[in-house]
Amino acid sequence: MSTSSSTVSSESDNADQSRGRSGKSTLLIVFVVVFIDLLGFGIVLPLLPRYGAHFNASKMQLGLLMASFSAMQFFFAPIWGSLSDRIGRRPVLIVGLLGSTFAYAMFGFATSLGREGLFLGLGALPWLFITRIAAGIAGATIATAQAVIADSTGAAGRGKGMALIGAAFGIGFTFGPLIGAACTSNNPSIALNDAQYFAVKAWEASTEPMTAEQLVRQLSAQGELRPADQEAASQLLETPRPLNEVQALLMTPPSALPGYVAAALSALALLLAIARLPESRSGDSSANGRRRGGLFSLGAVAKHLTAKKFAVVLVAIFITTFAFALFESTLSLLTREFGYSSKRNFQLFAYIGVILMLGQGLLVRRLLPRIGEYRMALIGVCLMTFGFVLIALTGNKVLPASSLWYILPVVTIGFSAVTPSLQSLLSQSAADDEQGAVLGTGQSLSSLARILGPYIGIQLLDISAATPYFAGAALMLVGGVAVASIRSGKMPGSASE
Repeated sequence: MSTSSSTVSSESDNADQSRGRSGKSTLLIVFVVVFIDLLGFGIVLPLLPRYGAHFNASKMQLGLLMASFSAMQFFFAPIWGSLSDRIGRRPVLIVGLLGSTFAYAMFGFATSLGREGLFLGLGALPWLFITRIAAGIAGATIATAQAVIADSTGAAGRGKGMALIGAAFGIGFTFGPLIGAACTSNNPSIALNDAQYFAVKAWEASTEPMTAEQLVRQLSAQGELRPADQEAASQLLETPRPLNEVQALLMTPPSALPGYVAAALSALALLLAIARLPESRSGDSSANGRRRGGLFSLGAVAKHLTAKKFAVVLVAIFITTFAFALFESTLSLLTREFGYSSKRNFQLFAYIGVILMLGQGLLVRRLLPRIGEYRMALIGVCLMTFGFVLIALTGNKVLPASSLWYILPVVTIGFSAVTPSLQSLLSQSAADDEQGAVLGTGQSLSSLARILGPYIGIQLLDISAATPYFAGAALMLVGGVAVASIRSGKMPGSASE
């Protein structure tokens, strides 16, 4: 009996080693494909509030515009994941990249329409919604990329493989905003309501100099000019400019270049996937996936949430992502209170991206095989909880604003440790023929957390600058309880005692 068990164990180890060797090239290609695609996401995302303001989006419209991407990921991540279990990973990823290329190109085109331009009877703002919805549907294939990692690694290397996706996120969020900043004008933007826009349009051409005070006075006569826009007017006209030049600056639509650059990057990732990405699914597993049948339904998500082997990990994924979403959605508003310029804000987010890249790409990938997913997740929870409390104290002015640059690595490295660990535990608890579906449910819950996080975080920020971060710390404590309970369930990866 012991000889038979030893033989089975040896064969399993050999299979894992063989899978690890054959999967290395696949992991590299998936990493490059995800990284290039996320560069496009990182280029566009920081520009959305500014672009929405230019097209006179209300706060509700801007909130919906920001949430539309994650909302589509919530619904479509399990669909793409289940479909990849049936027909294979490669075709799903290729279709997703093709959709991203189209969505970003249309985003560029939509911004070039300006306030009054129409295409197929729709103005720029409706087209921005359409393109973000399309990008969300296409980008939901990230769960399929995670399934490729699961296909290409053994249990021992699963966490390291999942950390590659996190590293790709980090690099994308590092260089994406920097590329986006290089593609846009340095001129501060002023959000005009319709009355202000048409008043500026009606100005008679003149080369007479205009001062900031004159501009604020004329715009305020047509409606409220928010303090941020008054400050932008002061920066735009630090020295007087000819009236016709000011008119041109106010009427010119945002640059379409970021959208086109993002589309070009997604097209490059598409070509790379077509040329080099192999199919990671085995024939037997694909057949099992087809026999399971069915794609996404809320019932499937509910089934995963009520299954004992998935439920705790999925709840932990949702809570920790929700807490991080509270943080990332309110950070730029917090730094605004500290007097950060847009350029400095770009630098701060790029700094977070560098930490995320190093945290997941180097630190977590090296440590995770040694200490196991369970311990790594607990370490991440502790770091995030501590970091949120420190940020809250910064918001309350107990700590100086400059301390934010020292606190952010604590939160970001904590998140870098939690995310791949929980994804690995979730993957190891699923059978080979349900990897895509289960990881899709995990990605769907992450998207739901990113929908709710910004809305609730902004409401909490109205109470005080510290409230979202105290709430995040409290959530992480709950998430910590969920992670701690995984041990009692004897999840794979937590037994490396």
